[in-house]
Amino acid sequence: MGDISKLDAVNHMLLMAGESLVSDLDENSGLDTETATFILEQFVRDFQLRGIANNKLIKKIVLSEKGKIAINADAISAELVTSLKNDDGYNIIGVLKGTGTDKYLWNVTDQTDQWKAEEIRYELVLSLPWEDMDTPVQRAVLSSAARQYQMVTQGDGDADNYLAEMEMFYQSKG
Repeated sequence: MGDISKLDAVNHMLLMAGESLVSDLDENSGLDTETATFILEQFVRDFQLRGIANNKLIKKIVLSEKGKIAINADAISAELVTSLKNDDGYNIIGVLKGTGTDKYLWNVTDQTDQWKAEEIRYELVLSLPWEDMDTPVQRAVLSSAARQYQMVTQGDGDADNYLAEMEMFYQSKG
């Protein structure tokens, strides 16, 4: 669990752009806060989609009969890891398909959600709440988001150079 609260992250972003700090993230806390929160959430999503937020895992399922492979509702990506071939000898590509609680592994090659009875391994990338991300990962996300927020709102080249150096440091730690 990370030590940086979402409020602290947004306040850091505001501070790096020369804006006033806020005491909460309520909807009435202003346009700057809403913009910073939106940018932070986009960078959280970006880091998580790349699987670098300690949110990747390999799952194994053994199907006893042909069927559909349900995927966790909090998954944002899935990819077949097991090397499988279809009846025509082509490699099978498997990815996440569906929304909400109806997510499943999709066979792109054969255009079906039905899998043969066998052992199948797939990699999941999960969506984590901000609070569940490790502190170094939170800091890496925050450094990128702060830099983006500063450029969008202020566009100060000197501040961008400073934030770029901080971003590189925290990216390597994250």
